[in-house]
Amino acid sequence: MTCVRSTLISFLILLIAGVAHAGRGPDTIIFSPKALVKAKQRVHARDARVMPAFEKLIAQADRAMRAPAEAVVLKPGPPPGGDKHDYWSLSPDWWPNPNSASGKPYTWRDGQLNPEAMSEKYDRNRMKRMSTDALTLALAYYLTGSEEYAGKGTALIWSWCCDSVTKTRPTLEFAHSRPGETSGHYSGIIETRDLIKVAEAARLLEPSQAWSKVVSKKTIKWFTQYAKWLQKNQFGHLESRAPNHHSIWYAAQLAVFAHFTGQTHLARSLIGAATPRLIGFQVAPNGTMPAELKRSRSRYYSFFTLEALFILAAVGERVNVDIWNWKDDSGTSLKTAMDMLAPYISSDTPWPHGKTGEFDPFLFTPLFHRAALVYKDTSYLDYLTALPPGKLLTDRAQLFY
Repeated sequence: MTCVRSTLISFLILLIAGVAHAGRGPDTIIFSPKALVKAKQRVHARDARVMPAFEKLIAQADRAMRAPAEAVVLKPGPPPGGDKHDYWSLSPDWWPNPNSASGKPYTWRDGQLNPEAMSEKYDRNRMKRMSTDALTLALAYYLTGSEEYAGKGTALIWSWCCDSVTKTRPTLEFAHSRPGETSGHYSGIIETRDLIKVAEAARLLEPSQAWSKVVSKKTIKWFTQYAKWLQKNQFGHLESRAPNHHSIWYAAQLAVFAHFTGQTHLARSLIGAATPRLIGFQVAPNGTMPAELKRSRSRYYSFFTLEALFILAAVGERVNVDIWNWKDDSGTSLKTAMDMLAPYISSDTPWPHGKTGEFDPFLFTPLFHRAALVYKDTSYLDYLTALPPGKLLTDRAQLFY
């Protein structure tokens, strides 16, 4: 009943406030503005094909409204050598050493996620919750016009990036710590991919009454400082040279943050120079990603890498650099990688490249919707029919990609 009441209220707000702006697309970075406009129109028309996904989104937004604001200062104690404003996380596949009384130094187990990494001792879960809730609320605001959603989404970003009492320091010295070995590791930079959602949420919230000039200025300042740290710090240099998905996600983050903060020249440089190099280096002519096939969760990591490449291509759209259709002399391209992976989105389809490990296909359904849009080929959506129909009906990707 709560979901139904929330949906009806949202419709009333939409009918009153949203119609006049239905054709105006938001200035998003990753989401297609055209797709967002179409989603709003379909929701307003009560299109039965998207209403289950819309109702689920509103239910998630209502839960986010009740959730407390997240902040790194809420952890029980600071990282060794830092303070509570420092983001602190544990390398997720590093575990206590069974041969040591103290458990140190921790040891690596590929593909085995240590639940300690998601405990409240560390900030990883806080950032995931904040980023996910901020984007959910921003999307709900966009579709309904509800300032309540905008207000809570803004408050989450304010707490994380702006408030001097609670904000996170815009560096990542203590991410992916490994007890007994290192207090932080450059590979931890991959965790701030969640902040791509925050940048996108901010763009969606800009027209709201809650998103003031002060909020905008402070948020942009935070992301500018973090983008600078990514470029200047040794951790950033090492992550940018990683021979796998880490370097691609580094480039995807920096490109988004550069565009978000108005550094268009930096975003264009990353897309125009780095992306073709990354595709050529990471993707084989047959579309496989050899570095990811070595992993124990090779299906997941292949799709995960493709997601980062799609983000780079989406930023490319904003700076007039076409990555979607780029190919090298051997024929290697983003589309080649997509076409190779597409038949394996269902966990029921045997994976022919070794160990597959845990895999959630709904993390990557947006790639199929975006490919259908970009390549004007709805056959990409046919692959999704192999997924559970009930979950597919309520999948958010039905709305926004």
